[in-house]
Amino acid sequence: MSSIRALRRSRGLTLIDLALLADIPARTLAEIEHGLQRLDFESRARLARALQVPPESLRGGPARSGSPPPWLRQLSPALLLALTGAVLLAGLFIIQSPARTSAAPPRGLATPTQPAPTQPRPTSQLAAAATTASPSSPTATAASATPTPRFTLAADGPHGCPLAPPAGRGVLTQGYAEGTHAPADVWGAVDLGVDGDGDGFAEPGTTQGAQILATIGGVALVYPGSWPGGNFVRVVNEAAGWSVAYAHLDAIAVADGQAIEAGATVGTVGSTGMATGPHLHYEVWHGGENVDPTGLIECG
Repeated sequence: MSSIRALRRSRGLTLIDLALLADIPARTLAEIEHGLQRLDFESRARLARALQVPPESLRGGPARSGSPPPWLRQLSPALLLALTGAVLLAGLFIIQSPARTSAAPPRGLATPTQPAPTQPRPTSQLAAAATTASPSSPTATAASATPTPRFTLAADGPHGCPLAPPAGRGVLTQGYAEGTHAPADVWGAVDLGVDGDGDGFAEPGTTQGAQILATIGGVALVYPGSWPGGNFVRVVNEAAGWSVAYAHLDAIAVADGQAIEAGATVGTVGSTGMATGPHLHYEVWHGGENVDPTGLIECG
């Protein structure tokens, strides 16, 4: 079993970073890390999702028995005061920011390297992108709320093509656990592009700006300017236990926390983050397990 504190530090996350990713109060997380509070089932599940590890592999801080030792009694007021101030600052940041600006998504493309956070777009711009952009626009397109029959959530995962180019069809450009997607337990995904001339290969010109669709309905989590995923969007369906993720977007067409349905436009294809050319990095998750989406993609 691994301690939460050790896993958090190995991923380059601060206490506040992990608290925001796991949706757990920072003070509660600090008490769990220091063994002052028991790691309950719900907190364990949230932290496992955020840290990309099996829930059973997590443990909190060393268990405390009896009264706290003298050094802890002396440090506790200062620690609680510091945490309270940090939580207040984090709360003000969340209120002022419409999108998550964590430099790393919680799964799949997570990395210890975190550059300076990018400036999030104002709420008015996100709202405009989600409501007024034309579907034929090469930048952000409207977030359609109309599900289409081509998207189904079956027992083996979400079926359907996450790309909707104006011409041509989506094709696989890098497979699961291949190239930059190895090992699969860290980089498990596939890359997709658009074949515009029918030769079976993707072209940068037809791939750039292609519309990206949600293959499941759920809540959108937005990470603009992350590394290495660039503009990164995850759609989570907690009730069904499935989530999908999209990386390297050119433009984002959904707001953080927005509820969308299958078929909604989440953005357009780009090459932001660590990418050598325009393509869609597509992930599928079942709970905390990364799933090979190759057999689920139906872009024929």
